[in-house]
Amino acid sequence: MQAELSDITVRFGALTAVDHVSLRFSAGEIHAVVGENGAGKSTVMNVLFGLVRPAAGSISLDGRAHVWRTPQDAIAHGLGMVHQHFMLQDSMTVLENIVLGAEPLRPFGFVDFGAARRRLAEIASAYGIGVDVARRVADLSVSERQIVEILKVLYREAELLILDEPTAVLTPQETGRLFGILRNFRQSGKAIVLITHKLDEVMQIADRVSVMRGGKLIASTTLGETSKTEIARGIIGGELPAALKRADTAPGEVVLAVEGLEARGRGRAAGPVSLSVRRGEIVGIAGISGNGQSQLIEALVGMRAPLAGRVVVLGRDVTSADVARHRAAGLSYIPADRQRVGLALQARISENAAIGRETSPAFRRGPFLRRDAMVRFARQLIERYAIKAAGPNARSASLSGGNKQKLVVGRELSRDTPLVIAENPTWGVDIGAIDFIHRELIRMRDSGHAVLLISTELDEVIALSDRIFVLADGRIAGEFSAATADRLAIGALMTSRDQPRQAA
Repeated sequence: MQAELSDITVRFGALTAVDHVSLRFSAGEIHAVVGENGAGKSTVMNVLFGLVRPAAGSISLDGRAHVWRTPQDAIAHGLGMVHQHFMLQDSMTVLENIVLGAEPLRPFGFVDFGAARRRLAEIASAYGIGVDVARRVADLSVSERQIVEILKVLYREAELLILDEPTAVLTPQETGRLFGILRNFRQSGKAIVLITHKLDEVMQIADRVSVMRGGKLIASTTLGETSKTEIARGIIGGELPAALKRADTAPGEVVLAVEGLEARGRGRAAGPVSLSVRRGEIVGIAGISGNGQSQLIEALVGMRAPLAGRVVVLGRDVTSADVARHRAAGLSYIPADRQRVGLALQARISENAAIGRETSPAFRRGPFLRRDAMVRFARQLIERYAIKAAGPNARSASLSGGNKQKLVVGRELSRDTPLVIAENPTWGVDIGAIDFIHRELIRMRDSGHAVLLISTELDEVIALSDRIFVLADGRIAGEFSAATADRLAIGALMTSRDQPRQAA
């Protein structure tokens, strides 16, 4: 299949999100689409899949024009999309999820699960994919869930696959397996589109790369005609930032002490976990999503009552304290879920920026909030963190995912607390913003703050951390110093606790 987008324009009110973009996706080709937050890459892919109706432009498949009313129209014509946030029902089995909405029926309307199993076995054999279709999705790892999403697309006979940030929560080993599957797809003649921000992976697997910036197509070329540096310059729109450097520091007093912490997970407890974070150091926790990080972090910041253990901040026991008292003790928290935890989406940007500062004299006069001060502060964050927004009074829901993340990061780091807990702080943000956030975390560390970094991005953990703990199956599987951190060894421990390793 060859798909073509011609002169696509998308507007959301006064904002032009996609500006006269034309792209072509060919059979037997892996085509990466990259760009900064708000560049329009996800929007233009949503046009291709029927999720967004363009204001102008056309879609054609194999030279024939089409107009999608819904994604079901696109699916019926051989398109499939695997979203960054998986669209699976946890309570259902793998088989039930895959056939949902496309069930093979027997007489009297009964679902023919036997026929579905046989067809899935043929698909799995053809592409070298394996998963137990009888398992409940709730019991699967993140990488297994992604395989289910891909099988769901193949079951619907997709010839063009769109994958949105497919390696965001995968270990290096899991990424390698996924790329092997994608190469099999390419060899079978399927067209594959990757929306990604990981340029190393683009250089590793893509045949063609298209760069978007500010809603426009900046370049579209084969990998042989470009370089990683040139792609990065196209994304940023200028010269690349200098290489990241960390000063040698001597860690000071213990700011955060965690002793035997346990928290309730899905059907079982996560922990016990014990660790400490000192002034002037970044301690990283590496692990694939779903291995207990969320439960443990929620217990650390007061969002979840722990089953056992102690949490001490600057000598103050906050184990049973609520979120407000954790923050009052000197903690800032960048949550992984900016949608549900980090922001009130229907509130204004200025209101979200002021969260945690409502009682400060700078933002309150008697019983009333100082709206002018909130707006001024929000403008400062918008400028400092390059947040693309209509203004301080715009609804936070109007921001792209990456710009929502920048707002949360800016709000929390500007509190200047002794302890920062950062959970996937660069999730979904572009190259320039990643570099800026990394430098801000290092600045906090170098100025004597304690930083606990929890990330599914292994390269991020290795690049920033002075010490690294590996979390697997809810427990510490190993510990590494910055000097002994090995990417493959850490990646292996992220999926197994069989051979724990201590820092050298």
